[in-house]
Amino acid sequence: MAQVLQGLMAEASSQRSIVSTTIGLNLPSLLSYASNSPATGNSAPTLAQVLSEVSTTVAQASTNVTLSDEAKAYLANLAESVSSAQAPAATLATNARTWFDQQYKELGISSAMLDGQAAVDLTGQSRATLSAVASNTLSLFTNDETTAATNALQSRFQDAMAPQVVVARHTGDYASLYDAAIKYMDAAGPDERATTSWQDQRQALADGAAAAEISPGEAPDTGDTDDPVRVLLDKPTASSSTSSDSSIESVAANARAMLDDQANSAKDNGKELVFDSSRKTGQQADLSQFDNQTLAAIALNQGSSFSAEEIRAARTELDQRNRTNILSALNQSSDSGTGSLALLQQYASMSDEEKSALGLTDQVTDRLIQTYRSTQAVQNILSGASSSSLSSYA
Repeated sequence: MAQVLQGLMAEASSQRSIVSTTIGLNLPSLLSYASNSPATGNSAPTLAQVLSEVSTTVAQASTNVTLSDEAKAYLANLAESVSSAQAPAATLATNARTWFDQQYKELGISSAMLDGQAAVDLTGQSRATLSAVASNTLSLFTNDETTAATNALQSRFQDAMAPQVVVARHTGDYASLYDAAIKYMDAAGPDERATTSWQDQRQALADGAAAAEISPGEAPDTGDTDDPVRVLLDKPTASSSTSSDSSIESVAANARAMLDDQANSAKDNGKELVFDSSRKTGQQADLSQFDNQTLAAIALNQGSSFSAEEIRAARTELDQRNRTNILSALNQSSDSGTGSLALLQQYASMSDEEKSALGLTDQVTDRLIQTYRSTQAVQNILSGASSSSLSSYA
């Protein structure tokens, strides 16, 4: 793109040079025209009249400029984008209907959404076109198509606002975030502005901006589900659990994102995320949503991504869960043998990271196995002795 723009600028510079040279060579003619041409109605000659005169006297100075293929393609795309933005919604909808049908034929699919994800590439569609599809103009589109278009519009808004969110969370200036969102919304075309969704979101943003001015330092919570900024701020970037086949690196990355989500939420509330329950200020971190493997990744500081506070809190939470599980297993056991078996089953279900974070070595497992076997042996002896006693009475 940069090379294309540079080429266009160079070509434009060449054009300006030609025009400048042409006018410079024929300046006497221009001056003569200006001084000798009769005025009509006491008005000066128009620019069109002057240029027309120049063109008849300097035709021999004209030069043809050939645009590169990249420049032609860029100008064609630019013209198409401008044309698309200015086209009425009905035209955009009709063209979009044709485009969807072509995509289905080329891709061998029949829906714009598959497994909850967009199955067609909407990145090349203009904002006006996506709005026409999302609002189901002329009733030409399926639910999946309107959903895909709506998601694409939301994604573009979120991408545009992402840098503003970072600044707001670091400065506490959420009013500027809402102002940026309003400017983005106001850049919509007339057809999009006429939709109910645009009007609802625009009003929600205006209300949010007013609320942000009243309570600086934190994100306003108007309780309006149409507020796209609030939706963006509340959107999590990580899942709350990990699958059994996840690598420890991905588990650690997800753990980092989960903690960042909580830190961002605290900032939106004008607070600091804290991990010490004795702290009277700040927003307490909630580790209840972290599964054991994720806590272990934090406790082991995988990737060196976690602070000392985060590591200590994760280890404390993991230890507490382990103690609770041990007590539960022992309370449900009738003797040391069944208790050892219950612990062995519990440890067998743990990930390697959990065992490492809790200090559960092979020696611990071996002792439990020995205890279980010893208990079973004693029970077998006692059971045999009891059987012999009963047979003697018989």
